Amino acid sequence: MTLNCADADNVLHAYVDGELAGADREAYESHLSSCQACTQASRLQARFKAAIRGHLPRPALPAGLRSRIETALAAAPSPRRRWPWQAYPRAFTVGMAAAAAVVLLVANMQRTTRSPVLEQAISTFHHDLPLDVLSESCAKVSDWFRGKVDFAMQPATERAGTRCQGGRLVNVRDRFGAYVVYQVPAGHRLGVMVFPSDSEPLAGTRQRDLHGRRAFVDTRHGVSTVTFREPGGLDYVFTADLDEDALANWVETVYLGR
Repeated sequence: MTLNCADADNVLHAYVDGELAGADREAYESHLSSCQACTQASRLQARFKAAIRGHLPRPALPAGLRSRIETALAAAPSPRRRWPWQAYPRAFTVGMAAAAAVVLLVANMQRTTRSPVLEQAISTFHHDLPLDVLSESCAKVSDWFRGKVDFAMQPATERAGTRCQGGRLVNVRDRFGAYVVYQVPAGHRLGVMVFPSDSEPLAGTRQRDLHGRRAFVDTRHGVSTVTFREPGGLDYVFTADLDEDALANWVETVYLGR
């Protein structure tokens, strides 16, 4: 599907709000890669909404809400507890075994099925979209995101052979994230997408320990990926035209070793 400027303008706000997905999102981003005017309009809307989110105060809870909830909970009768194994011991044993099997199956499927966030990171890497800020200084690129996202963007260590190219705001589901592009040794390109965590599981087919963090690695669509979740509530997705071991080593020694 090919979009013209009028079509792109109709879905601009949906894209900025993270509501476009699949073929619609790919078509819009393909149009941005060849249209400077629509790219500028998209950046303006993203910055505008990021500024609003970053400066508006959180709404206050209604007065007395906490006390009313506590009063209602205290007045509610306590249900009589009846343990399942007391009434149906054999059925409970069979049921627990079946439940355990289902949990293992679902967990395995979650690790191997497509992750929209991982697909977005890979698509962003392949399209090489225009950057909002250009600088070889990783510190300057990270500072540019201040006030535009709801977290502090940490730069990679500026070591020999590693330098920044720039960064851009991205929409990850219903929240703003940061996307930074690095130039790494031997002319390889590497992108990292950082965004606030949610309840979605991390994606990847193989698990590794990187600098004390449980990370997941994968290779798809010609690029390697590394994902992990920080205790502070941020998710990281790294994509690069490197093999899995080289990417994991860069993440561990250059980014996490800062």
